[in-house]
Amino acid sequence: MKRHGFRFSALFTALVLLALAAVFLLDAVGRLSLPPQVAVPMTSASLGLAALGAFVARSARARRGGPPPEPVDAPAHHHDARR
Repeated sequence: MKRHGFRFSALFTALVLLALAAVFLLDAVGRLSLPPQVAVPMTSASLGLAALGAFVARSARARRGGPPPEPVDAPAHHHDARR
């Protein structure tokens, strides 16, 4: 299994989206009343915050001179000798 480095931006994005999901779950079960006038801007702000976190992490990595992250959905190039 190929090892990879720690990606702070992925952790930060996951935490922001989990917090957003928790708010919507509380609204669904009736523990919180979330009007649509608040839900739409809150969702947009959460996604913007996640994008900002990814941008800051990428720029900090570039400033330190680290390698750029590999794309997550890049196809793997395996050479199979049995072909």
